Amino acid sequence: MSIEDRLSSPRHIQANPPWTPAAARIDYSPAEQMSPALDRLSLKFAIWARDAPSASLDVGCGDGIATMSVLARGGHVVAVDPDEVAMGLLIGRIPSEHFRRLKVRLSTLADLEFKAPHFSAVHVARVLHRLDPAALTQGLRKFFRWLYPDGKLFVSTFTPAGSAWAALQPEFRRRKMARYPWPGYFDKPLPYCAQSTVTAFPLHLLDESVLIRELTAAGFVAEDVETYSPAWPGAQQCCSVVARCAS
Repeated sequence: MSIEDRLSSPRHIQANPPWTPAAARIDYSPAEQMSPALDRLSLKFAIWARDAPSASLDVGCGDGIATMSVLARGGHVVAVDPDEVAMGLLIGRIPSEHFRRLKVRLSTLADLEFKAPHFSAVHVARVLHRLDPAALTQGLRKFFRWLYPDGKLFVSTFTPAGSAWAALQPEFRRRKMARYPWPGYFDKPLPYCAQSTVTAFPLHLLDESVLIRELTAAGFVAEDVETYSPAWPGAQQCCSVVARCAS
């Protein structure tokens, strides 16, 4: 049975959940933890999507905390994630009365396309750290195309700040001084940085200046920029931006 079929079959979801329990699939690497609570960016997205004239898109929705918040407020949302386990957990947690306002897609951002897209909002929280520079540029251009002319982008990404990335910070600072265009992109562990002590590679950490630069190049205007710590324990920082399409 496909993910879409499960969405239309709530009895099957409740009686025979075929997905791995969350406790059995915890990833303790700093960049891979799913948020246990709605952070400030996702709350802004949920409030905006509540009264939006068309559906909103949640890219990399994970097990769906932002998607569920939109649905609880009466909004329509398309939830996308490549992880069938996470998507199954999302569907299993949603009350059946919300199903008609939810669509789901199993897809990576690179493979994601829509025939006639027009979304009121795109939410992409802590996803960009898995994209190389070319894929990141392509992804932001997709968002602009899907949102133009009146939609808003809600995006957050890990910055190099915080002790979780201490082993990478000297090299990041060196690259910034040398004016590397992508100073936070690490395609493999540094010689002195064991993969097991940091996270999986490749890893793309984006500071505010690079994120704003790329959003501007894609056609966006930043309206709200904020740096904050994620909602789970750990010395990390995220940069979040709410952006609109430039006219």
